[in-house]
Amino acid sequence: MNIFLPILYALLALFGLIILIMIIKTVTLKPEKSEKSEEVTLYDFDENALAEHLSEAVKIPTVSMVEEYKNNSQPFFRFHRYLEETYPLIHKTAEKTIIADYSLVYRFKGENAENLPACFLAHMDVVPADDKNWTHPPFSGKIEDGFVYGRGAMDMKGHLIALMEAMEELLRQGVKFNRDIYFCFGHDEEPGNSFDGAPNIVKYFEEKGIKFEFVLDEGGTITDGRALGLKKQIALIGISEKGMGDIELSVEKPGGHASNPKAPTVVGTLCEAVSKLEKKPMRTRWTKATKNTVKILATHAKGPLKFVLANRAALSPLLKWAFTKISPMTNALVRTTFAPTMLWGSKARNVLPPIARANINTRIITGQTMDDVVKYIKKVVGKDVKVELQGYTNPTPEGDLSSFGYKSLIKTISELFPESAPVPYLFIAASDARFYFPLTNNVFRFGPFNVTLDEQKRIHGYDERLSIADLKKAAQFFARCIENTCVN
Repeated sequence: MNIFLPILYALLALFGLIILIMIIKTVTLKPEKSEKSEEVTLYDFDENALAEHLSEAVKIPTVSMVEEYKNNSQPFFRFHRYLEETYPLIHKTAEKTIIADYSLVYRFKGENAENLPACFLAHMDVVPADDKNWTHPPFSGKIEDGFVYGRGAMDMKGHLIALMEAMEELLRQGVKFNRDIYFCFGHDEEPGNSFDGAPNIVKYFEEKGIKFEFVLDEGGTITDGRALGLKKQIALIGISEKGMGDIELSVEKPGGHASNPKAPTVVGTLCEAVSKLEKKPMRTRWTKATKNTVKILATHAKGPLKFVLANRAALSPLLKWAFTKISPMTNALVRTTFAPTMLWGSKARNVLPPIARANINTRIITGQTMDDVVKYIKKVVGKDVKVELQGYTNPTPEGDLSSFGYKSLIKTISELFPESAPVPYLFIAASDARFYFPLTNNVFRFGPFNVTLDEQKRIHGYDERLSIADLKKAAQFFARCIENTCVN
């Protein structure tokens, strides 16, 4: 039998299904109508002052204190002092608590104790950077052509500085809050396997019996909708977060001189195992968050794309396949991913190592657990490869789209970014927000910055930078967000 016939029959069946759906169902989805906000007056922040403040913050090399930077404590103390000097009203007004020696918690007291507090997160630490391939040294805080350059400008000192600027201005204006507000700044978000900052902050709140109305952290941004098939900008709001963990694969057998190798070597066996994982990913699946993503994208799409998105359930196999092919980001929205990140072998070029190791960083989709992932990896790599779990967090619950916090966030986005379509989604990276679910069911991830596909590559990369205009818009956003959630 011709091997192409089954494929042809499958395509014809799928085409027939599409035609049938088109005949039976007329798609009438319209864009979701957001409440039209009254015209608001935004605070007019001084761009030069904002740029200088971020520049000085970037100059302090608060690299996460792990591995070769484990003794890098002094920059964090310098950063604490810098915040005290730059934001005097905050430090005069707020109750400040230091957690685990380096993390900061600020409490701004509200007038109504019956209202649950609001919580805004950021982290002070940054990933390492060397001087190679940077246009300006990574900790120079260079201001040029409307940008502040340097490690941490985007991730995420710009976010933190915008928050502080917003609060300092609100205090200067004498604004009163109807609920307590907390700013929580962790010191070890970047490593992923360091748990001193955010978990201890959460423990501090648990011991005090404090719950939150909502938590807002970094995550989604204003971005080009082309990555998801739209011709307009979208405001991605993370309503849940994938789990994250590291799994070490290792192979052992006697080593020896490289002049007389015997196959398979430990390196060969290990490489084959890594290759198998890349070729045999876990099956795709829909999460509630991604279903919501597709549903809302459908209201903003046009033509055939609108039809396909609106009929996600009926066209599920086709659409999941498309998500795996459009981009790495859309692929990550529908499956657990495996990323080989580190390899260890011989310490000499002419020596066969007795052990070879590889680290696999996994991001776990909602509905699966690390136990599921480890079981799957063991099945794929085989009995000759040892599989050891290094540390992990499971996927988080999903925030409520009907909650006060989410609706207020949507309102603020519509006021500051009226041309962008708010879209909930599954956050595929990791953030400190994942630890806060004991304190609230409504944890959201959004940074008010325009991040193009080109700018995304700068995060953790060379020439990281932040637009000064975006920094001003972010300060205005946070001021307005606090007004919408914590005033009147």
